[in-house]
Amino acid sequence: MGVAGGGYLLLGGIAAGGREDPAAMEGMEGADLDQSAPVAVEHGEIRSKVVLDATVRADPAEKVKAKKGGEATRVWVSDDQTVDRGAPIVTLAVPSEEAEPPADDKDGKGDKAAEPPKTTAVTLRAPAKGKVSGLDDLENGDPVEAGSVVAEITKNSYRAVASIPPNDLYQFYDRPKEIKLKIDKGPAAEKCEFIGLGEAEEEAAADGQGTGDEGVVPPIGGGSGGGGEAGAELSCRVPSDFKVFPGVRGKMSVITGKAKNALIVPVTAVRGSAEKGEVIVVGSDGSQEVREVELGISDGTSVEVTKGLTVDDQVLDPVPLDADFDVPSEAKDPYGGGGPVEEGF
Repeated sequence: MGVAGGGYLLLGGIAAGGREDPAAMEGMEGADLDQSAPVAVEHGEIRSKVVLDATVRADPAEKVKAKKGGEATRVWVSDDQTVDRGAPIVTLAVPSEEAEPPADDKDGKGDKAAEPPKTTAVTLRAPAKGKVSGLDDLENGDPVEAGSVVAEITKNSYRAVASIPPNDLYQFYDRPKEIKLKIDKGPAAEKCEFIGLGEAEEEAAADGQGTGDEGVVPPIGGGSGGGGEAGAELSCRVPSDFKVFPGVRGKMSVITGKAKNALIVPVTAVRGSAEKGEVIVVGSDGSQEVREVELGISDGTSVEVTKGLTVDDQVLDPVPLDADFDVPSEAKDPYGGGGPVEEGF
């Protein structure tokens, strides 16, 4: 997905450009530089982990679809029968070419009867191991249209699905490195193989649960990320020996990224958002320079800097407040106005 760490969203945007900007520094209302101090950029190991509320679903049935139309010549199985992957379901006689006039009727006058089209036997097979359904009394001789679903295979397998609030997607830098699943009041935690990460509506539709409100899995309980609509769903394969039931709930522990020997600074020393941010570099003579940096993994305490700093640099921590967005902690409006309260009112 290619997004960068979200644990360091300190809202801001003081002047950038890798240069000293005294005007920007002087224009920060409420910024108390005396509370900030230079800290060294360090090498270290960092990893990002999120814990999400999850629910277990049965895997969606897989469809047995006829790519070309034809006539059923043999129905190998019946509904409710369990089959292995690759087992024959239905054999069709599929026309291999259009009917052509006989050789002695090339003038097209229609004096001779056209020969029946040649056919090819095509066997539709089970895409997975499971129970057959949807044949609906299909019999030999019945026509089958191109693109139609002749049967479905319901698998005896499960997936765990977790809703991810939109803002938490910043913590998913790439394909998750590791996922563990723990079921409430169930077995001990097990590794859960990554299946996919996509929009909630798409994931639900892929599961055969339709679209709209019924097809979206809402955030369960009060898990990480808080409220709001689900921005995406993360799904993983429940191990075959892990006893679960559709609808049971648990937790997903997801390692979204990790790095060794990374350049790291405190998240409080960075002002920024996804992928890019700003720091104030403090020189050996005490001078200050606003510098743009590129950001990587964040564990909520530290953040990786992938470009813009070296291990010899020092940055100001905490970064001063931004007058455009940040409000000093003292004397806030109790009615939510965001401004300072006027004394004597």
